[in-house]
Amino acid sequence: MEIWELVGDLYPDFEDEMRRVEEVLLDSIPQSTPEELYSASRHLIAARGKRIRPALVLLSFRAVNPEGELESVLPIAAGIELIHTATIIHDDIIDLAVMRRGVESVNERWGNHIALLAGDLIFATAFGLIGSHPLGELSRVVSHACRQLAEGEVLETLHTGNANITEEVYLEIVERKTASLFWASAKCGAIAGGGSEAEIGALESFGFLLGIGFQMTDDILDVVAGEKVLGKKVGMDISSGKPTFMVLHALRNTSGEVRRELEEILKRGSVEDVGRVLEILEASGSIEYARRRAEHFIRRALEKLDGIRDTRAKRALRAIAEYAILREF
Repeated sequence: MEIWELVGDLYPDFEDEMRRVEEVLLDSIPQSTPEELYSASRHLIAARGKRIRPALVLLSFRAVNPEGELESVLPIAAGIELIHTATIIHDDIIDLAVMRRGVESVNERWGNHIALLAGDLIFATAFGLIGSHPLGELSRVVSHACRQLAEGEVLETLHTGNANITEEVYLEIVERKTASLFWASAKCGAIAGGGSEAEIGALESFGFLLGIGFQMTDDILDVVAGEKVLGKKVGMDISSGKPTFMVLHALRNTSGEVRRELEEILKRGSVEDVGRVLEILEASGSIEYARRRAEHFIRRALEKLDGIRDTRAKRALRAIAEYAILREF
């Protein structure tokens, strides 16, 4: 069973509520002129994605306020998904990506110039939506998460091709680059739902830890999954020279010619090396190590939900976290 089907079984209103988010998303970027700019901006929104961040907003809202009026939180869920979309457009420019969400990347289809401006337009639209909420704290939460995200992007860039970084530095990159929008999504949903300080803190921590485990799983999929699963080219981390958790483990657990070969691959950054890297990662036990570490963070995330009352939304959040370990959605 696919994850969203499972979530829908646990929380029957989920499909309808996510459809309402989708309507806000599509309406937020109209068909306008210059046509190239707006078409580029709508491209990945229409192609959809996992939509895990808006799902976290909605389910965190419902976890603390099962009967609350959802209308006011829809722009927050849509705004955070727009921010995520803008960041992957900018990521694809940096990484020279040609495919995203199963379609051409924005930069591949319209060029870097329009792709950059499309990302800017989406960012502006996102903060317009989030800023429309009467609770100003939500804008401050998302703004802080976006600063962390930018910091994580730069840290990753500074360490691209660096075979000597530690797991601690890798985790810092992941915490800022990926976990930031996860914890912001869960926290905003809880705040908008009127959650208690304890509920807001628990859901924020849940989102943070889930984000780390989610990214670690994403790193694994980058080398072991097919393009149909990823919706993008396999081996993008390797071709970009990004040192992931698996690669760092392999570097620590290989020596001699194999280690030197892996260091050279990391510096060279070529998608043609993906097969060889996969062989090294499997031989060194690095893929299994990364899976265990991802599961560790997700189990910690699940523990944070213990302080939240038992609702259908809480059960749906648990299902998302448990599925993230075996992620193919």
